[in-house]
Amino acid sequence: MKLLQWNYCLCLISMAFWLPASNIQAATMPRVDCTASMSTSTINFGNVTQANFNDANSTTATLNYNCTNRGIRSGYVSVCLAVDGGSSAPTVVYPRYMSNTTDNTRKLAFTMKLPNDILWGTRRGDGSEYNSGPIVMPRRPGFLGSQSSISGSVIINASLLSKNGNSLATSGSYIANFNGGHTALTFKAEEDLGSANCATGDQDDDRFSFTVQANVIDSCKINTTSDINLGSHPANETDILGNSNAINMTCTNEASYYIDLTPSNDNTNGAGVLKGSGSNTDKVPYQLRSTAGTGGKIWGNTATTTDVGNGVPGIGSGVFQTQTVYVTVPSADFKPDNYSDTVTIRVNY
Repeated sequence: MKLLQWNYCLCLISMAFWLPASNIQAATMPRVDCTASMSTSTINFGNVTQANFNDANSTTATLNYNCTNRGIRSGYVSVCLAVDGGSSAPTVVYPRYMSNTTDNTRKLAFTMKLPNDILWGTRRGDGSEYNSGPIVMPRRPGFLGSQSSISGSVIINASLLSKNGNSLATSGSYIANFNGGHTALTFKAEEDLGSANCATGDQDDDRFSFTVQANVIDSCKINTTSDINLGSHPANETDILGNSNAINMTCTNEASYYIDLTPSNDNTNGAGVLKGSGSNTDKVPYQLRSTAGTGGKIWGNTATTTDVGNGVPGIGSGVFQTQTVYVTVPSADFKPDNYSDTVTIRVNY
C-alpha cells in the first residue's frame, strides 16, 4: 500500500482625548487662510478575509491642503496636519482601531503612516504630525477683492496589521471616525522664511474629517494537507484502518462551515478506490469516515453552504483548526502493488 495522495480546493469557500485647539495669528500676513481635506471621505480597505489579515493589505489616500492670501504682501506659509487615534481609542495612534458597527467591543487594528514610513500622529503624543515646511505665498494681485493661493498634498498610507488580534475579528463592518477634535490643521504665514514654521505655535482649531472602514466577510482557507498512509498488509488481512490530521484550515471567527470530501471516482458517499501502478487493473475499495472504526460515520460530499449533508460541520475560530480523516479498507486481498487515490477537499461557508 502507498500513501493516499491528497489535494484540496477552496471552492466556496479614561479620558476623551482631543487635539488641543488655539489659533495662530499671523503677525505680518493676517489675511492668509488654509484648509485641508482628504481626497476621499472614507479610507476603505473593502472586503477583508482570513487570507488578507496582514500588513500587505493596504490602501492610500491623499490629504490635500490649500492656502489663500488675500493680503497685499507676499511671504511664506507652512502647514501642519495632525491626527490622534480616532473614535475607537483617541489616545492610541499605534495601533489604531476600527470598531465593529454592531458590537464596539470587537476591533480591527490598522496603522496610518506618512511617506518614508513615518507614523502619522500628533504634535505632543506618539507619531509625528505632517509639516509641509515653508512654501512661497504670493501676494494677491493689485485689484480689490482678488487673492492668490498655493496648494499641496501628502499621501497617507493605511495598512491592516497581521497581529493585534485581527485574526479573531468576526464578520461585519468596522469603522473609525476621525472627526471633531481628532484632527488638527495648523498653519503659520510670515514674511520671513525662518519664522514661517507651523510647528512653533499652538495647535490650531481647523479640522479635516474622514473615516477608515473595512468589511470583514466570512471566509476559509486550507493551510496544509497531510497524506494518509495505510501501510503494508498481507493479502489475508481485513478491516484495515488509517487516519491522519489531514486538513489544517483557518476560518473567520464564528463562521459556520461544512467540509466535503470527494474521491477521484466522484462518489457522493466517500466510497473510493485505490488504483495500482502500471498495467495492474486491481482496485482496492476504501471508505472515508469522520469518526474512527469500521462503523464510523461516512464522510462524503453532499454538504452545501447551508446544510451539512454527509459532510463535517465546524465553527471558525480565527486560528488554525485540524480535521482528522479516517479511512477503512475491507480487505487487502489484491495483487501486491502500491495503491493510491487522490481526494478533493471542499469547504462550504
